[in-house]
Amino acid sequence: MIDVPAYRPALGADPLALAADDLRALGLDFDGGFVLPIAHGHLELAWIVRQAIAALRPTAIAVELPRSLMATVDAALDRLPLLSVITYALDPGDDRGPGRPRYLVVEPADPLVEAVRRGRELGLPIWWIDRDVAAYPAHRDRIPDPVAAEAVGARAYLGHALAAADALAPAAEDHLREATMAQHVAVGIARARAEGGAPRVLVIAGLAHARRLVRAIDEAAAAGEGLGDALLLGARGRPETALHHLSEESSREVLGEMPFINAAFELARRGDGSGEGEGAERGAAPPEPGLAEVVDLFRRRPPASAPPLVQVPPDRSQDTPATPRLAGRLALFYAICREARGRYERAHGGVLRPGAIAALLGYACRYARVEGDLAPDLYQLVIAGRGFADDNYAQELWEVATTYPWQAEAPEIPALDLSLRDLTARTRNIHLRPRLLRRRRRLMQVVQPRPRERRPGEWAERFSDGICSYPPEDLAIEGFGDQLRRRSASLIAAGQTSTLRFTSSLADGIDVRETIRRWHERTIYVRLDRATRAKAGSVVVIFDDEPLALADLDDDAEPRFPWQMTWQGEGDDEGDMALYATDPFARIVGPGIGRAHYGGFLLSRPAGAMFGVWQDPYFTDARTKAEVLLLAALDHARERIVVYVAARPPRRQLRQIAARMDRKILHVPIGQLAPATIDRLRVFHVLSGPEVRDEAPRYLR
Repeated sequence: MIDVPAYRPALGADPLALAADDLRALGLDFDGGFVLPIAHGHLELAWIVRQAIAALRPTAIAVELPRSLMATVDAALDRLPLLSVITYALDPGDDRGPGRPRYLVVEPADPLVEAVRRGRELGLPIWWIDRDVAAYPAHRDRIPDPVAAEAVGARAYLGHALAAADALAPAAEDHLREATMAQHVAVGIARARAEGGAPRVLVIAGLAHARRLVRAIDEAAAAGEGLGDALLLGARGRPETALHHLSEESSREVLGEMPFINAAFELARRGDGSGEGEGAERGAAPPEPGLAEVVDLFRRRPPASAPPLVQVPPDRSQDTPATPRLAGRLALFYAICREARGRYERAHGGVLRPGAIAALLGYACRYARVEGDLAPDLYQLVIAGRGFADDNYAQELWEVATTYPWQAEAPEIPALDLSLRDLTARTRNIHLRPRLLRRRRRLMQVVQPRPRERRPGEWAERFSDGICSYPPEDLAIEGFGDQLRRRSASLIAAGQTSTLRFTSSLADGIDVRETIRRWHERTIYVRLDRATRAKAGSVVVIFDDEPLALADLDDDAEPRFPWQMTWQGEGDDEGDMALYATDPFARIVGPGIGRAHYGGFLLSRPAGAMFGVWQDPYFTDARTKAEVLLLAALDHARERIVVYVAARPPRRQLRQIAARMDRKILHVPIGQLAPATIDRLRVFHVLSGPEVRDEAPRYLR
């Protein structure tokens, strides 16, 4: 399970609160109520709906949904927080093809879902006022990013959003839909007044319809007695409406908001985490200082080339506290990144450098601004995660962001597997391992899920006395060792080269660099290469050293690398290997497959000559595990040069031992090697037996 914080738009006053005066100032009031404009599938607008219902105290709520869906939507709301999807048939003439169904996903963080759900909780009448339309064209025009409402407030955001919506050309069906909705509202108000009531109706409708709908309601109310009871404009019906449970894999793909964000909204509406003074995460460490700069990204003016967005001057009153406290959507992104970091460390042993999350979110916000948004979607977040860490961390980001806590293994209604391509053709790909595909304004994954344990500990039961290595990793390590030997050979050769002033012989050629450096002497220098028989043999690579004795560990800490082993090579391309590493049996990633991280290793050739390094009494003078490997390399080396890759050179006593053995230690700072190569080679796997090698590629990347 993952720790999901409850959504809070701000730490102080709620910027998404909306009062009656705000709607009047926007021209969204009519005789008997208000129109509240929304856009489907946005967390901030769902919260605005909730706050508007609390502030306006309406006597009825009218929603932009047709009456034909009323029973099915009510059934779906009864199942929340379990996710549902409603299917309904199309007219034979629809452009998507005869008989193909349409889908309506019911998720918590949707404004219409919240309007109906909250109205039912308060016992308010729900009016279903929309006209049934089978083939309605989806608007592809952009509206200001709703996350701007967290910075400027609900009223300012809706003002800009309505201005952008007014510029959109209405579709052919819009006038019929708006006339139908207006007629339903006007008739409902007239009936309430006829019964002696004082109606105060809150109409929840799309941004593109809001202002035209206000005018249409006033016009319909002016018709007076001509309204009657016949609502002919809404006479079309949708047969074959059905309710299905949305499967877990589908929920990762087709929700309008990330599943993590839907879960945060669900917790918020239940009242979790609503106390004043709480941090962005319950029980979490304070956010990183660099996140203050990310917060300011949400308040900066977007580039002029971007689509019209809310333009807000920088708010310098909230500049960079020492440990900023987060709220709103950014706090949820921060929680996703922190949770993914924990999983990344546990599953892959990866460590993000300090400030990496702040830098990651800053990059993701800038990426979003380039594409016309203020806050990143999941695609942009995963791209940033891959750039600031690697594919493994990007995968963990995706896993966390697409995890929804409330799932049903055996739902009471039929489950439906729904693909993003069933809803839209607007996708884009990101090539990770496994492959990720953009979701509806978010992200999806198209990959067969890996098999899982049927019961805890099942995979570990396959380990017995016999273990073996994974051949592709063996070949990679041996290739790395050969590369270090070749590099060392060039260093050795360079050390045997001398430069002489030219007299009568060119020796081994002109030393151009030295000649140019001493050009003021008006002479030529030549290079003299002395032949050497010294070659690199054993290779020792130390990633992290650790004291050999438990008593030398700090504060009685447990050793980080308790597993010590000596492998014998199995083929002509492999040599012997001694290593110390994390415990591979503590992290089981497949049936009979354990994952570990090297602390250090020794490569020695030929194969079959090195045994029991960690039990050999000859190495008792070693202080650390790295020194054991170095002494073993000196003892078993067939060549004079021993390559030692580590952060620090060996101590003087070890160099003296090497000299007495006619060996030479060639120290190569590990910082000279590519970090990506180091991170890739450091991970290895232990198999329960040779029979697992054919199955291992299904679980290993």
